[in-house]
Amino acid sequence: MSTRGINFLDRWMSEHLPNAMTDDPAAICDLVGHVMKAAKREGIDPEEISEEVGSVFGVIFDAMQHREGSLAEGDGSDKTAEVALDLMAGRLVRETGITHEQAEELIRQIGIDWDSLRREANFLKR
Repeated sequence: MSTRGINFLDRWMSEHLPNAMTDDPAAICDLVGHVMKAAKREGIDPEEISEEVGSVFGVIFDAMQHREGSLAEGDGSDKTAEVALDLMAGRLVRETGITHEQAEELIRQIGIDWDSLRREANFLKR
């Protein structure tokens, strides 16, 4: 298991995923290719990422399907949704200083709109 791998995927997704929803498998495959090449450039074996999340395609697919809020529920992607929740909560913790539990609760309440999450997290921090 690689914390380094999952942290890399989290950071890459936050910096490179487009702000649009898509279910186009070719577009998702292209993004997966980009993240794996970027991982190699950073000296991270793509297996370090795959060991942690299972399907990188699935994680990116879910992220692209739920760009406007709400994590996947009840569609057979429970593990992927958990990983996506953990990735986003980890980023919110790092960037705002709230607890992981607070971050997860905000994501469940608000969805994945990053501006709204940061605003609410900063409000909680006060």
